[in-house]
Amino acid sequence: MADIFNGILESDAISEEMKTQIQETWKTKLDEAREEITAELRDEFAQRYENDKSQIVEAMDTMLTDRITAEIEELKADRASLAEQTVAYKTNIDKHIGLVDKFVAEQLAKEVKELHADRTNLKGNFAKLENFVVKQLAKELTEFENDKKAVIEQKVKLVAEGKKMIADAKQRFVSKAAGVVEKTVEKSLRSELSQLKEDIKVAKENNFGRKVFDAFAGEYMSSHLAEGTEVRKLQKELEAVSVNTTEAESKIKEKDAEIEAVQTKLRIAEDKNVREKTLTELTTNLSKDKRRVMNELLESVQTSDLKKQFNKYLPAVLNESAPAESNKTIVTESVTEVTGNREAPAETSSSNGDIVELKKLAGLGVK
Repeated sequence: MADIFNGILESDAISEEMKTQIQETWKTKLDEAREEITAELRDEFAQRYENDKSQIVEAMDTMLTDRITAEIEELKADRASLAEQTVAYKTNIDKHIGLVDKFVAEQLAKEVKELHADRTNLKGNFAKLENFVVKQLAKELTEFENDKKAVIEQKVKLVAEGKKMIADAKQRFVSKAAGVVEKTVEKSLRSELSQLKEDIKVAKENNFGRKVFDAFAGEYMSSHLAEGTEVRKLQKELEAVSVNTTEAESKIKEKDAEIEAVQTKLRIAEDKNVREKTLTELTTNLSKDKRRVMNELLESVQTSDLKKQFNKYLPAVLNESAPAESNKTIVTESVTEVTGNREAPAETSSSNGDIVELKKLAGLGVK
């Protein structure tokens, strides 16, 4: 119909004014028809919405009612079950408490027994360990003491036999080295004599030149420096002062050397006197052989350590065990051997006299 209407409007049979009126009328009718259709559709959709809404509400109401009813029934069943379980728990609680107490008591008794057994085993192991440590320590101390005694005895033996071995070795060395030394000395002596001859020749030549120079210098001094000039006088005074100074310095050095030598001798003599006195006191009660061995052992020991080292070596020299305390005085029986030999006079007074004389020479006061 729209095509027909458009064909009529496009034809030339109708005037423009008529076309305009027709179009306006057509447009008005279309708008009215559109409004009517829209109103009808709106009314129809409203009715459908109301119908669907009522159906949805009824369905939701039915579903919620069924669901709430089921939940209420389930809640009732749960409450009934809870009440039954509460009654059963209250009925059996005493029985459960008894079972728990029994289980705890059994486990506690088991743990206490295990702890007691562990403590018993620990005590036994500790006692075994203590016994083992004590035995090992005693063994080590015994071995250490034996080693110490063996070392001391070996040292005494070496000192007793050492001089003999050293003398034999020295004799062998001297006999072996005599030929080598003789050849070396002869060769060196020949080379030295040849060198000495050359040195004598060179010295003679140098001496001749020196004599010529001295003669020239003497002639020059006698001709150009007269004895009465001031320069000569000052030179003589300077030489005299230099000689006096040199002599004084040499005397002072000699005096210092003498004082130092005297002090050294004095110190050595005092140390020697104290050492001899200490050795005499320590070795008085020993026999001749043992005294000789002990003196050789104490030969390289300082004077202040003589007593300590004497107590250390004494058991080995006597082939006896060491005393309990090293600082105790060793008491031995004095045995006098009657022979035809005279007793040697004591050297203490002579040593003291030497010390006093040395102090006097050193310029030290003698009290």
